[in-house]
Amino acid sequence: MIKGHYVRPVLLKMPMPRNFTLSYDVITPEKFTWGAKGLVLLLVHEKTEGVAEAFMSFKLRPGSGGADGEATLETRFPSGYANGTKWYVATGFSNNSKINRIHVSITKHEEVLQVFLNTKMIVDYNKGLPADMQFNGLSFDMSNSDGDNDKYYISNVKVTKD
Repeated sequence: MIKGHYVRPVLLKMPMPRNFTLSYDVITPEKFTWGAKGLVLLLVHEKTEGVAEAFMSFKLRPGSGGADGEATLETRFPSGYANGTKWYVATGFSNNSKINRIHVSITKHEEVLQVFLNTKMIVDYNKGLPADMQFNGLSFDMSNSDGDNDKYYISNVKVTKD
């Protein structure tokens, strides 16, 4: 459970493979406060510890009253690759059910970067990042939580080499 803090998996072997799929499930409780902080997955490539040379940040937040949620992808890679921030719809991820679940899958294959929510591809960058780039840092963050229901449950975190 993440509620106003961050976690970094310390047992995960780093750096991640050059070609991989990272997947995880996110659950929020009923009546998650609309507008509360999102859950951020951060993948970084650091030359020196604590200094991100390149990164990918993926933020999720549930919608309210049955409305779709939102996702934000922010990337900073070398020139010629994906850079900037884009917003996407997180279809079916809301705060109206007792348990609100979404499955996230991020795939890096050579220069291709893809993001899936449940089984729907929302991001497909053919020239997303350098083929030889390896991420050597991963964390999940929810920077602040004000309400009792404003928490994220993360499970089934898995990295597979492709």
